[in-house]
This record gives sequence, C-alpha cells and structure tokens, in this order.
Amino acid sequence: MTREELSRMLSAQATPLELAIWLRQRYLPLLIQAFNTPGARKRLGLYQGERIPDNERNLTDARNRVSLIIEYELARLSNQIVEERGETDLFWSYVVANRFPDLEVRRRDGTRSLRIEVKCLQSIAEEKAANFDTLKKDLNPATDFVVVFLWEWAYDGDEFQWDRSPKLHNCFVFQAYSLAELRDHYWLNKPPGDLGGGYQGFDLRFAVNCKNGSYAEEEGNYGKLLRIWKENFEYRPEDTPILLDTEQEYLKFQREVTLEGFKNLCDYHLPRLSQQDTVTRIVKDGVEIGARAGRFAFFSNSLLETRNVKPLLVENEVTYCVVMTDKYVCSGSKIDNGQLVQVFRGLKPKLLDRSLFGLA
Repeated sequence: MTREELSRMLSAQATPLELAIWLRQRYLPLLIQAFNTPGARKRLGLYQGERIPDNERNLTDARNRVSLIIEYELARLSNQIVEERGETDLFWSYVVANRFPDLEVRRRDGTRSLRIEVKCLQSIAEEKAANFDTLKKDLNPATDFVVVFLWEWAYDGDEFQWDRSPKLHNCFVFQAYSLAELRDHYWLNKPPGDLGGGYQGFDLRFAVNCKNGSYAEEEGNYGKLLRIWKENFEYRPEDTPILLDTEQEYLKFQREVTLEGFKNLCDYHLPRLSQQDTVTRIVKDGVEIGARAGRFAFFSNSLLETRNVKPLLVENEVTYCVVMTDKYVCSGSKIDNGQLVQVFRGLKPKLLDRSLFGLA
C-alpha cells in the first residue's frame, strides 16, 4: 500500500463504495494482521492465573473493557501504519465526546475526513448487544462508516507466556448512512402492537417509542446490531450501489457472527470433553455443520436439516453430542444401547463437563 493510496483513502477522496471496499479488502486486513502479532497482543493478555468474572453481569463489564482496549490498540496501530508509509499530515484521533464516531482521521490543521464507529464483539457472547442508534441527520454519507470486529480469547502464549489473550477473527464494514437507512426502514415498519393510536418515530435527538398513546425515549432495542435488518423484508430503501453493498455485508455479518462463536466453542470445549487434541470439522453437502474430537461431536442447530442427529453420530463414529442454538444454549445426547438418549438441555457452554455424560 503506497503513501498516495493511503492518503487518498483516509482523506475520503473516493466514493463511499470505493472506501468500503478498500477498508474491507486492503486496510483492515493489514490492521488485523498487526493486532494479532504477539507484540501487540501482549498488552491485553491475562497472565499467571489472572481471572475475570464469569457471572453474567460482571462478565459483560469485562467484555466491554476488553472491547474498549481493543479499540484503543487499533487506533495506535493505525497511526503506526500511517507513519510507516511516510504520511506525516494525516493521523487517527479519538473522539472524546461520548457520541458517534469513535475515531476520526484528521490533518495537522485540525480538519477531519474519514470517521469510523468501532464495535468489538466477543464471538461466544450469548447476546451480542452492541447498538448503532445514531440518527441519519448526524451522519455524513461521504465519510462515515461502522466497523465491527469479532474477537475471541486465544490460549496460545508462546513468545509471551500469557494464559490467554484476545485475537481478532474477522471484521465487517458498513457505510453508516446506508446501514441507518436499512435500520430505520425495518424499525419504522415493525412497530409493537400496543401503539394505542400513536406512532413510532424520531425527535431531533433520539428514537421515540409509543405505548398505549404515551411517548417515551426508546429504551435500547433500536439499532441492536443483529436486529437491524432482515433478508427479503418487504419495505426497503431505494437501491443504490452503496446500499446494496451494505445490505450484502450485513447479511454476511448476521450469518457469520454466530457461526464464528460456535467454531470457537468447539475448539475450546471439544478437546476438554473428549481428551483428544485434534478437532475435525463435520461437513455435509458442502456445508460445515459441526465438529468432532474423539467420541464427541458438536452441532449448530441452525445448520441441521433435522433434529434427529443419530445418523450423524453413527456416520462420524461418535457417541456423545452437544447441539447448540444460535445463543449457544446446549442440549446433550448420547447413544446408549443403540438408542439416542438426551442427557441434559438448557445449559450454557461454561457448564459442559464429562460428568454430564456419565464419564469420569
């Protein structure tokens, strides 16, 4: 990547579609590569038995803290990339006010160009609750983007002896204005059933709900990242190249965000349950539907064509299986005397143990 290319793009001198593709295919892969080096990840590692809370309320706080540190580290590495390519006029800056966006590209004279809202989601979180609720009036179609990073703990401390450290797995790029258009068309056309003759809409500051004729500020569901849009929804904005790009990227994000978490849960829990190190993906008709290790298999419920998993267990020569929902709620079964027997249901992954299957 040349200094000239970097300067042109960070100055937002390209079209929004060109910028989205450049961020997605050129700049952010470089940034993820820089973040995933031991030299960068050492700053976020847990060492020598350090623990973070595992109860749901405090675990959310810990995830938010990790996500915030990742955001700061990404800004630091972005400035490093800019400096390494000889660009001395442009730099990434933090937005101190608690509003959209998180990061801005500025020149030495203070003028700004590219603006990015950063969302960092842990892949195995049951409820990925990040919000994008900035109103369209506060967005610049030419410069503003939302970038979602998926991260997960990796237990790979070699050069630096951490117990675990966050690692970035993927990222998704959306032009903020077209993402807001999808969000608002979906939200306005899916009001609750108890409006009481009122309307669901916006004032000058935020989204407004109506319940039984009484209006109030929307309580936090507006703009939830995984509920912004639904494929083939009847009411949609006018199709433009950038809106179609945003929609395609969003639907990809919806599909992959849950499956990435499922894969990470497989890689962590299967070796522990099976007492085998090698995890093998289970593919059926060209689609990855689960994973196995030793006599254990995990399946994603949303990828199974049938609830009867016994033929899959027989085909893959496994005895015990766990089926997970999209929120990673687990049900466990085993083959006993030729019959498939359910041994538990409704458990969170952290409670999975060999003893649930009657094993020592």
